[in-house]
Amino acid sequence: SAGEVERKLGAAAIASVPRLKASDYRTLAPGARHPAGFLVEKPMSGFAEAFRILRTSIAHARVDNPVRVVAVTSALPDEGKTTVSLCLARIAAMSGQKVLLVDCDLRLQSIASVLDASPEHGLLDVLMGNVGWRNAISEDEETSAHLLMGPPAKFTPLDLFSSQAMANLIGDLRNSYDLIILDCAPVLSVADTRTAAARADLVIMVVRAEKTPSAASRTAIRELRKADAEVHG
Repeated sequence: SAGEVERKLGAAAIASVPRLKASDYRTLAPGARHPAGFLVEKPMSGFAEAFRILRTSIAHARVDNPVRVVAVTSALPDEGKTTVSLCLARIAAMSGQKVLLVDCDLRLQSIASVLDASPEHGLLDVLMGNVGWRNAISEDEETSAHLLMGPPAKFTPLDLFSSQAMANLIGDLRNSYDLIILDCAPVLSVADTRTAAARADLVIMVVRAEKTPSAASRTAIRELRKADAEVHG
């Protein structure tokens, strides 16, 4: 429950996303049988409402300095962070915001897998100076959200997210989008997630009900805060 999250993790419970069943996808087209596809097809569902609540929480997080960059991560793999990132991007785009979703999990590039896409260039190419970010952007076919995703990287420079190139990119994106979502790798699996998350205004931690060990989530939150990342909840 939300109370257990706050008591065990020492962080605010800002949204609770319902679990979807296989039967929920029955009426969807084969290519849309995933949570982000369900959200588009069932915009008045409790599932979609959970992401409107999350978006509202982010929008109201700061009064004087609006949140423009949000990092989404988890303690461990398979907790749902890519689902949350993609659904948040879609609900924000459906609400009229100009949104960019950036896949920062360079080893997996899960967003392209979910959408069955084969992008030629991704974040690594942009940061290495091989392509401009505008030329690496694609558009979500179901909404107006923009996507920066790519093929899995064969290698990742250790200082990639702390580089001046990353700082410059985030600065450019702030001038072009209302909301930038960074889908980051799990904190306890990939060391540079802490650095990537610290580039954001706020960090959202995804915790999978009845699966994620509370000790792992507590450790991840502690590590993010040590890296000066602001954990929103």
